[in-house]
Amino acid sequence: MTTARDRRLALLARYGWPWLLVAIVGGFCALGLHSYLDHERGVEPLVWRSKRALWLLPAAGLVGVIVFHLQRMRGAAMGFSRVELIKSRGMTAWLTELPGALAVVGVGALVVALAQPQTDRTVTHEVDSIDIMIVVDMSRSMEETDIPLTRIDAAQRVIRRFLHRTHNDRIGLVVFGQKAMLECPLTNDAKMLEQIVADLTLGDVPALGTAIGDGLALALAQLRRSDAKSKVVILLSDGDSNWVTRFEPDEAAHAAAQMGVKVYTLLVGREESDMFGTMSVNPATLRSIAQITGGEFFRATDYDSFDHGFQSVRSKLDTTKRTITERIPDKQMFQAIAIVGAVLLFLGFALAHGPLRRLP
Repeated sequence: MTTARDRRLALLARYGWPWLLVAIVGGFCALGLHSYLDHERGVEPLVWRSKRALWLLPAAGLVGVIVFHLQRMRGAAMGFSRVELIKSRGMTAWLTELPGALAVVGVGALVVALAQPQTDRTVTHEVDSIDIMIVVDMSRSMEETDIPLTRIDAAQRVIRRFLHRTHNDRIGLVVFGQKAMLECPLTNDAKMLEQIVADLTLGDVPALGTAIGDGLALALAQLRRSDAKSKVVILLSDGDSNWVTRFEPDEAAHAAAQMGVKVYTLLVGREESDMFGTMSVNPATLRSIAQITGGEFFRATDYDSFDHGFQSVRSKLDTTKRTITERIPDKQMFQAIAIVGAVLLFLGFALAHGPLRRLP
């Protein structure tokens, strides 16, 4: 006759023993993992490159619930004349849960590998650098769709391609409409600046006006504080200057020439007359600024010509030696952990379909 104590022991064996096996196997693997990471990292701190992946660890527990509990609720049954032929006995009966435990720990190891543990190291090196201020027109006319998708979208694409192409230089950003505003001071962080450019929207500055002179003057004010030997401004606009707060475009251009700052201008928009014979862009203003400062005039739709021209001139400019200190990836340790996880899953699968196979 089955007693209450026997039933409790049976329930403990059915529901508690599998998770105890997970704890045992997982404990050994955790100790080995800790020892491996501690040895590999040396004196450098451990960095988890994709730390959010660790939120997937409950998936290992879900695997355990499926393997240990949900699969046993299936209604499959088989008839045998002699049950003892398939009945597990002794140690084998206790180890029938081992494949499931290995699967749970294996999935956990793969999740840890996805978090990509690594170490970084500090490197210091000298680079040749110039200082560049990018000035972008954010007036209402930049909403025009004469070039895909809009003029401001085209300007953003040009700037982002430029940032991908340019290395080591310090770059800042000024935007202007009716007023000029500094969006980003000179920085070496091109990724941060690219995100700022991608987030630009009309309305960041008052848009009912195009104060090209004020935008250029604000960029020059930033470069005036720079210690670089060579300083450059890249101005993107439709050229239709119709608002002045302090500086006319030619007045700002002459100030740039006195500072030795070359201004490269990019026309954003098509040079085509509408049905009334008027143009919504003014290339003459941008050509004048480039000529006064010794820069060059380009069209935003012809990026390759701009890139070739700018890089050609940049190679002739006097550069400034700057010391840059940065952290770079050193040792990647996720590969070994991923291999361990894969081996545990394969071993669990092999045992579940071999010596420790359960029926049903």
